[in-house]
Amino acid sequence: GARKASPEGLEMAGALGRGLSEAGVTVVSGMALGIDSAAQDGAMGGGGATVAVLAGAAEIAYPRSKAALHRRIVAEACAVSELPPGFEPFRWCFPARNRIIAGLAELTLVVEGAERSGSLITADFAMALGREVAAVPGRATSPRTRGTNGLLRDGATMILGVGDALDAVLGADRSRSRSPRPAALTPELAILLDAVAAGQDTVAALAGSPAAADAALLGLVELEGSGHVRRIGGGRYVVTPGRS
Repeated sequence: GARKASPEGLEMAGALGRGLSEAGVTVVSGMALGIDSAAQDGAMGGGGATVAVLAGAAEIAYPRSKAALHRRIVAEACAVSELPPGFEPFRWCFPARNRIIAGLAELTLVVEGAERSGSLITADFAMALGREVAAVPGRATSPRTRGTNGLLRDGATMILGVGDALDAVLGADRSRSRSPRPAALTPELAILLDAVAAGQDTVAALAGSPAAADAALLGLVELEGSGHVRRIGGGRYVVTPGRS
């Protein structure tokens, strides 16, 4: 969405990011000023289910004003780039990375965008891939929302809140979840899960010895994949609510 976003647009983006993340849906965006970073900040607040697709190297925070958000995403979620380490973003990098956002996302949702907003490039890529495109409506007289209103006029799905977004991503049956369903645990994994629940939340704490570190790490990866635990940054894990 727009970099120079309205307060209403920023509020909506944050609410959508948080609500989708809390429901187990991964939010993919570009961490740009405005709508992008508001959505990803919301997603981090909802559990960290977000992917930042960067226009420069993955380790470079751009814009610099979002350095704190970049650090959180790198530590607790996911930052990706097709560009090599040390590569500073140029103007052409931004529309180029939008195709990656469209390719990763099942649904492209434009919260706020003018007639020539870069987010419309992402929507075009998504349509070319046969993916669903959605938009939040805005005032007909506002230049900030001419792009999103145009998408709606052309058949995009209308999103008025988190519920609509979940319906668009998960379908009418919201019982389908993006989080893997709990699987039956082996005795070894059950012991590992109990240890995490008791506060032994790092590989070092769980391993007890260097020789056991690989087994502990593999066990945590398996528990994370089955939805029983989630990583919260700093090498720490917590039990997913309702999965202990």
